[in-house]
Amino acid sequence: MLKVKNVHKSFGENEILKGVDLTVEKGDVVVILGPSGSGKTTFLRCLDFLETADEGKMEFDEIHTDLSHPHKKTVLQVRRKTGFVFQNYNLFTNKTALENVMEGLVTARKIPKEDAKKTAEEALLKVGLLERKDFYPSQLSGGQQQRVGIARAIATNPDVVLFDEPTSALDPELVGEVLGVIKKLAKEGTTMIVVTHEMSFAEDVATQVVFMDGGVVVEKGTSAQIFQHPKEERTKKFLQRVLKPIEYII
Repeated sequence: MLKVKNVHKSFGENEILKGVDLTVEKGDVVVILGPSGSGKTTFLRCLDFLETADEGKMEFDEIHTDLSHPHKKTVLQVRRKTGFVFQNYNLFTNKTALENVMEGLVTARKIPKEDAKKTAEEALLKVGLLERKDFYPSQLSGGQQQRVGIARAIATNPDVVLFDEPTSALDPELVGEVLGVIKKLAKEGTTMIVVTHEMSFAEDVATQVVFMDGGVVVEKGTSAQIFQHPKEERTKKFLQRVLKPIEYII
């Protein structure tokens, strides 16, 4: 379904990605773990062309492209097949929750307003926020704003949803509600790639765990393989440092 090979990316002299490969099948929940600065977010952004890789190849169903020189048309095709959930929500402050979810449907997809409204309401219902559809971001908690961000990402019915540390900007007591929504989507079969520091979520939900450090994939496997029987010393040290339980709110 989605396969990327040999992704490289530098910022100036600083080489962030040093040849990263990833294969995602339909229905997979791929969780990318690793210390800060390991290249996780940069890699995710390269998949959606929010950053342009210096090198790398992508196969995404019928799309085959060089990540370093994509055609404009290819970028649009890939973005139509993906949804992106940002760390800091990236909502329009002057639009209601409903309008935020509708925006991409109307502007980018050219869907008629009435149809877009119905689709947006269904997405907000999925994340448990339909009753707050007329609220502005300033009237919502951080957790609720991020759930609007998730609704916006799933409203277009993407093939893959990319989550970039979706809980890192949240107060600890709000983390559970957002992870609960993502977990629910995963159980419904949504294909997703999640960059996160939430270990219990990764252990609980991931079909594939990828551990990155220093711009490379150190180790990958099922959640049981990575959490219970890690092979690499770097993986073991990282897990010893970060493992702690979390609470879900569903």
